[in-house]
Amino acid sequence: MSFPAACCNTPPVKADYTPKGHKTTVGEMQCYFAGPTDSKRAILVNYDIFGFHANVLQLCDILGDLGYRVALPDLLRDNPLTENDLGMPGVFEEFKNTRGSWQSIKPVYQEIIGQLRAGGASSVGLIGFCWGGHMVVSALTELDGLVGGAIVHPALIADGDLGKINAPLLVIPSKDEPDFQADFDSLKSKPFFSKCHMQRFDDMFHGFCGARGDWANEVQAKRANDAIKLVVKFLAGVM
Repeated sequence: MSFPAACCNTPPVKADYTPKGHKTTVGEMQCYFAGPTDSKRAILVNYDIFGFHANVLQLCDILGDLGYRVALPDLLRDNPLTENDLGMPGVFEEFKNTRGSWQSIKPVYQEIIGQLRAGGASSVGLIGFCWGGHMVVSALTELDGLVGGAIVHPALIADGDLGKINAPLLVIPSKDEPDFQADFDSLKSKPFFSKCHMQRFDDMFHGFCGARGDWANEVQAKRANDAIKLVVKFLAGVM
C-alpha cells in the first residue's frame, strides 16, 4: 500500500481493542513497538499523562499497519498521573517541572531516535498528545534531523513556542485548547510552512484522541478517526 493511498484507507478505531505490537526493554524502560522492523519511516509517539492506554496503542498499530516503524516509550516508567492526581494541588506543577520536563525526557527521545536510525530508519517523525505535544514542540526546536511532528490536543504550549521549531508541524487543538492562530501564523516565514497545517476540533474535548476518549461513543470514535486521518496525511507529506 502506498502512503498516499493509506491516507484514504485508514481503518476506523475500535472501542474494544487488543494491541498487536510488542513491548521490549530499551535502556531501563519499556517501549511498545509496532510495524515492520525494516521500515525506512519511523515515528516516536509520546502518550499523554495517563501513560499506556488502549487508544494510543491502537493508534500505534494503525500506523504500523500502514508501514511505519512506531515506537511508544514508557516515558513515565509505569507511573502515570491519575485523575485523582490532577485534583491535588501542586501535583501537576511538580510533574511538569521534574520527571515530565523536557530536560528529563530529552535523553529518552535521543536514545529512541538513535535506535530507530540505527535500525535503518532514514526519516523520523513525532506525534504527541496533551503534555506530549509540548515534548514534540521542544524536540522539533532542539533536535536535528526530524522530518516533522503532529501534536493532538496539546498542552503546555506557551506563546512563541511554535515559532521556534525547525520542521513541519500539524496542530490539532480541541475546544479546550487556546487559540494558536497567531503562533501558528508565525511559521509562515519558515521554508517548510507549506507542509504545516492546523485544524481545530471545536466539537471535541481535550483528550478525545487519547486516554480520555470513549471510542465506544460513535461521535467520539468518528472524530478520533478524522484526526488520525489528518495525522496520516501529514506524515505522508513529510516522510
